[in-house]
Amino acid sequence: MRSFAGRTDSMLRGDVSRKDRVVRTAATGLSAFAFGVIQGKHRSRGGAVILGAVPVDLAAGAGLHLLTLLPFFRRYSGLLSAAGDGAIASFLTTTGYRVGERWDKGGSLSSGIAGLFGDSAAAPVTGGSSIADRELSALVRD
Repeated sequence: MRSFAGRTDSMLRGDVSRKDRVVRTAATGLSAFAFGVIQGKHRSRGGAVILGAVPVDLAAGAGLHLLTLLPFFRRYSGLLSAAGDGAIASFLTTTGYRVGERWDKGGSLSSGIAGLFGDSAAAPVTGGSSIADRELSALVRD
């Protein structure tokens, strides 16, 4: 009987941890999607930024992770961290897309990365804050 109870307890604890993973994955995915929608909505302005230069998804991701350090939010730290991871994933996906786009046009990885750290005169690469060439030409024609 003890063996059965032990196996059942172990199995239930495993099931709970699987549910936690599903919740964490869902929160991360929904956060990434939401920030992707926000960046897409503000695409004509080069993406959503705060303080004039910081992509909103990067700022939100860092902010959500910082909230987990406060005592009041510790009980929600798993969910806040997952949402923060999704926001940071959104930022890195957009940035990676821009680097790949530039790499494709320039022919080398270094040309794709140029501007990632503010070291280029060209439009910045980060988070939705740069406008694709086609979009820029469409704006000029209008």
